[in-house]
Amino acid sequence: MPDIRVFLERFRPAGAPGAAAAAVPADRRTALAAELEPVFALLDDAEEECRRLLDEAETRAQSIRRAAGDEATALVERAHADAAVERAAAAAAVRKAAEEDREALVAAAEEEARRIDAVAGERLPGLVARALRSVDPGERTGERA
Repeated sequence: MPDIRVFLERFRPAGAPGAAAAAVPADRRTALAAELEPVFALLDDAEEECRRLLDEAETRAQSIRRAAGDEATALVERAHADAAVERAAAAAAVRKAAEEDREALVAAAEEEARRIDAVAGERLPGLVARALRSVDPGERTGERA
């Protein structure tokens, strides 16, 4: 149950001092609403501006996302193309290195073959004479038949 003061307070602004008159309770809610209505009407424009800005921001964000997606797609395609070029370049480098290694091995083998031929050329006359001596016993003593 409300306090009597609260109940009586509702009637206070209605009457004017002086002679007694019939009192009507003051409707504070209506007074406050009437007082604040112009302020809220001004806020309607601000709310509309806010909605418009949000819509523009969303549209711009979608545009940026679309542009970023297109750029990412182009970047991936360029990377695939570059990867093919790089693979080809790497394969060419490996082939060139292998060819250089092969040429070095062939040159080393040819050098070794020349060295072996030189050593064989130096040793061959002595080996032939030794072989002949072992086949012809007269050669050993210097006598021939």
